Amino acid sequence: MPVRLKDKVAIVTGGGRGIGRDIVLAYAREGAHVVVAEIDPQTAAATAKDAGGKSIGVAVDVAKSADINRLVEQTMAEFGRIDIVVNNAMKIVPGKLEALPEAAWDTTMNIGLKGAFLMSQAAARHMIVKNSGCIVNIASIAGLFPYNWAGAYSVVKAGLIMLTKLQAMEWGPYNIRSNAITPGYIRTPGTEAMYADPEIYEGRRKGVPMGRVGSGEDIAGPAVFLASDESQYTSGSVLGADGAQAVGYFLSVPGRRFSGGRID
Repeated sequence: MPVRLKDKVAIVTGGGRGIGRDIVLAYAREGAHVVVAEIDPQTAAATAKDAGGKSIGVAVDVAKSADINRLVEQTMAEFGRIDIVVNNAMKIVPGKLEALPEAAWDTTMNIGLKGAFLMSQAAARHMIVKNSGCIVNIASIAGLFPYNWAGAYSVVKAGLIMLTKLQAMEWGPYNIRSNAITPGYIRTPGTEAMYADPEIYEGRRKGVPMGRVGSGEDIAGPAVFLASDESQYTSGSVLGADGAQAVGYFLSVPGRRFSGGRID
């Protein structure tokens, strides 16, 4: 079976753990050389080692333009090009809006949205020269519907969706594609403590029409597709990966279900 990303060079931010790690490993299986951009150098190195091939780990704070520029320069020096960027890095600082500290808002904004802009911009400058490139932004269902008490998270993800569309429009003439994925409920090592609570898990599971909470691999599959030539005419799209959660509103409405026939 042919690999879909043979010899492509991909940068995955937040690639050391969770969804990012699953994307890194999926890209590597498809033949890509992956640069694992992660704030923790040990995590970055460990995931790159697991990915194998020519993959490398680079310690990066995506909220800092100097770090982003260093990452891009190192990637160009190592591989000579950048074909794919996955903007996945994120940090949620929860809190109610009326009590949320300014620093908490800034942290989520700077990593999740500003970081995605800086990473895309720095890579796009090289993509424009070679008239080719692909950006995959990991947004969230929270960018479509507000996620309360999660600070700036929903605002960041909604902004990331709009950034995706803007990138697709402005960079399309250079054959650069940009698409977003909106995961729903996903069980990762970072959310395991929450999903280990049976009541929370069951409550969330029941809100998904497909009847299960997703995994990182459920996001890695669409990320491979959007980075491959199979989606070469797809840009500016928002691809749901949520088990139909976004259209399953009425599953969360309390009360007895109507299953057909006469309504009493």
